[in-house]
Formats: sequence, structure tokens, C-alpha cells
Amino acid sequence: MIVSLAALLPKSSDENSSYDNGQKTTEDTRMENKKEVTAIITGRDDMMPGFYLRNINDGQDFSLTLTEGSVIMDKYGKNVMADSLKIGDLAEISYDGDSNSIVELKLWDKAWRYEGIQNWSAGPGEGSFTIADRLYQYPDYLFVTREGKKLTLNDLDKSDELMAIGYEKTIYSILVTKGHGTLRFKDYGDFLGGTVYIGKREVLPIIEDMTVTIREGDYDITMEKDGFTGTKSVSVLPGKETEVNMGEFKKPAPQTGKVTFHISPLGAQLYVDDLLVSYDIPIDIEYGDHSIKATLGGYKDYTGTLKVKEEEKDIFIKLVETDNTKEESSAQENSQTGSGKDGTNNSGTNSNSNNNNTGSNSNSTGNGSSDNSTDNGSNTSQTSSKNYIYIQSPDGASVYVNGEFKGIAPVSFPKTTTGQLYITFIQSGYDTKTYTVEVKNDGEDDKLNFPALEASD
Repeated sequence: MIVSLAALLPKSSDENSSYDNGQKTTEDTRMENKKEVTAIITGRDDMMPGFYLRNINDGQDFSLTLTEGSVIMDKYGKNVMADSLKIGDLAEISYDGDSNSIVELKLWDKAWRYEGIQNWSAGPGEGSFTIADRLYQYPDYLFVTREGKKLTLNDLDKSDELMAIGYEKTIYSILVTKGHGTLRFKDYGDFLGGTVYIGKREVLPIIEDMTVTIREGDYDITMEKDGFTGTKSVSVLPGKETEVNMGEFKKPAPQTGKVTFHISPLGAQLYVDDLLVSYDIPIDIEYGDHSIKATLGGYKDYTGTLKVKEEEKDIFIKLVETDNTKEESSAQENSQTGSGKDGTNNSGTNSNSNNNNTGSNSNSTGNGSSDNSTDNGSNTSQTSSKNYIYIQSPDGASVYVNGEFKGIAPVSFPKTTTGQLYITFIQSGYDTKTYTVEVKNDGEDDKLNFPALEASD
């Protein structure tokens, strides 16, 4: 009975004290192994489960596991689900150093987040990063990602839209919120030299073999040249090339007429719209007004306006010697209208007209209509002189004076012709250029220098 009563009696205070001390000792041991770190969340381990992390102090990568007792909080200290945490976030973490299990993870309330960054630049060699006009720095272990995929700064393009997360003046992680793709243009020859509008983001000149890197998204693309336009809608995907085929937009072929020039005397040079042309065979010239000029050394120049509005046209130009003070170089035209597009003969009318150049406008009538042709004869005179004209540049160009070849610049020749001279420079690979120079009979040498020729396209 005594033994039974003893078993029923409560334990002594000494025994309770011994139990409590043992439990406390276990808890103290666990607290001694508790560690704390501030880290970037670089990924999720769904198998463990847990997180991949990067220490912001030394850049070391490590991983921690979640347990039923792990506490996850937002920056305000409110409990949240672990799945709500974002890759790239900065967090303050306490964990068991023995088991590497998370005791408490809380988003760092001192970290800042800058979203929708479009105006940015990075200096990899200097560790500097500019957002708008603000300068930041970043460590060597900067974390860069897009949708969980790890990237480097070299993978980014200036068109990307970013989000940055950091503390004070240091950026620790960059997330690409909108990446970039490539537009490759195809069959757009009729727009070369024009302008392309890519949504409201880019306005660019149109060149050959054109590709454009652009932020992902949907765009209306418009090409334009001389009033001719074409528009297409495209979707740009990150890391993908999108072809923009403009082949459905074709500029109507320009209507042209065949113009045959008959210039006397033989050997004269002909310029159409300031370009030196060969006229031994008929020339296809677009409908409309064009400037023409015929030159030959020792003869007065003929200049005028050529109006092309027929399928075939003959132009007869007669140059007058410079010592003939009574006559000016003149032009005569024969124009003929051929069959129209419907296969019928429109008029079959021939018309002749003479242009007597008096330095003012003269009328040239073709097809029964009135054409205005302005012919400006140059006034030059022959003189016997021991003076010279020196043309020193552009070096290497062939020099023609009033259509007469004088040599390769630098070149000199007797000053036998004075007054208004047309000096033309021709050189392979460069645009032909003509200058009008007034040379006086003043008993002195003339030394002339002209700009370098522009390279041909």
C-alpha cells in the first residue's frame, strides 16, 4: 500500500526542475546554430522544396529548404505563401546551420524596386549602371534574369525594359520584363532611300539588307518614299526573328518616253538633269520636265527645259560658234504620240518648232500644246593672250571647258576664251560636276580651285 501511494504522489520539484533544464538545453543548442543572411532569391527548388539564394555580401550561392515550421513574410511582416515570392527579390533569412532549413524568411523592407526601366545604360568595365540620369553601381555577382533564366549584361539590348532591385546606390538584381527581337525586312526595293516608322518607337532611313532590333510587342510598320506608302502589322517575340515582307507593295512603273537627240556639230556633250549622258541611241526619260544642256568648246552652250509627255520624241540642237554675236544656239523638236495602252493610235501627230535663243523664254509646241523651254546662251569671247588659266583641284579629274577636254587636274591652258565658262569635272567613281565661272580679259593669270568630287552611290 505504501508503494502504491508513493506511485500516486506528484513528482518532486527537483525532478520537474531536471526535466525543464533538459528541454531548455536542447532549445539553446538549436539557437546557437541559428544563422542569418541577406540574400537574393535566385531560384526555387520544387523537389526539396526550398530556395536557391545568393549572399549579397560575398556573392556566394547556396540553397535552403522549407519545413512545416518555416515562417515566410512580406516586407511588412505579414505571413504569405512561399510561392508568392519573386525571383530576384532580396530577403532577410534566419536558418538552422545544421539542417540548412529556413526558420524565418522576410522580404527586406530596406530594399527598393524600380520597375518599367526603358532609359538605361550599363558600363560593364566600370561596374556602373545608369537609370535615366541616376548613377548606380553593381557587384560582380549581379543577378540578371528573364522568367527564371539566368542572363548576363551582355545578353541585354538597349531596347529591353527592365526592373532593378537594390539597396541604397547598389543594384543586386535585374529582371528583364520585356525582351527584344529582330525585324528582318524583305522585298522592299521600291522604298529604298525612304523612311520606315516602327510604331511610335523608331523612325529610321531605309537601307539595303535592313534588320532592326526592337522591344517585344505588337507594331504597325509603315514604309514611305515620295508619297508611296505601305503598312504591315507584326508581333515581335523575345529572342526571335520576325520577317517583314513588303512585296505586296509595288510602286507603279514610271511612264517613259524615248527621246532621240540630234546635236550638231558632232562631239558635243549632253547633260540631262545635270547628269552627263550618252545620246548615240534613244534615251528612256520619265514623263515630266527635265533640264538639258549641250556644250562644245568654241560654241555657245544650249540650255533649256525638255518636256516629255509622248512615247517618242526627237530633239534637234544646233550650237552656234562663240564668235557669232548675232545667233544663239537653238533647239527644234519632233514629237510623236504612239499607240495608247488600249492599243489604239492616240493622234499620230507630228509637230515641229524652232527655238531661237535670245536669252529669254521661247515657246516649243509639241502635240498641239504649248511647252515653255528656257534657253540661256553663254556669252564668251576669243582673245589672244599670253595669260593662263590654272585649275589645280580636284586632283585627278578630267577637265572640260565648254565641252573641250583640257587635261587631268592639275592642268593649265592659255587664257584664250573669256567671259562665262562652263568647267566640267569627270572622274571614274565620282559624280560629274559642272561649275559656271566668269573669266575676265584683265591681262592676268587665273588660278582656280574647286571642291573634291563626291563619290557615286
